[in-house]
Amino acid sequence: MTSRSKTVYIKDGETFTDSVRGELRDKLSRRYKIVHLAEDVGVDKFQMYRFMHGQEVTGKFYDKVFKYLMK
Repeated sequence: MTSRSKTVYIKDGETFTDSVRGELRDKLSRRYKIVHLAEDVGVDKFQMYRFMHGQEVTGKFYDKVFKYLMK
């Protein structure tokens, strides 16, 4: 089993959720939209849309997103 680590730098007044949302937003473009990101992460597109617009999501969602960001 291989271990990996990731350092997350959070600015004053920023939350972990804001940091993750920012990393995901950086991956979006005119051609690579939320729907494509949701497919790559392995979550429902509606869940990804809710997260990107500041609404609550489940812990399983965070697990999948974090695993995707570790790639």
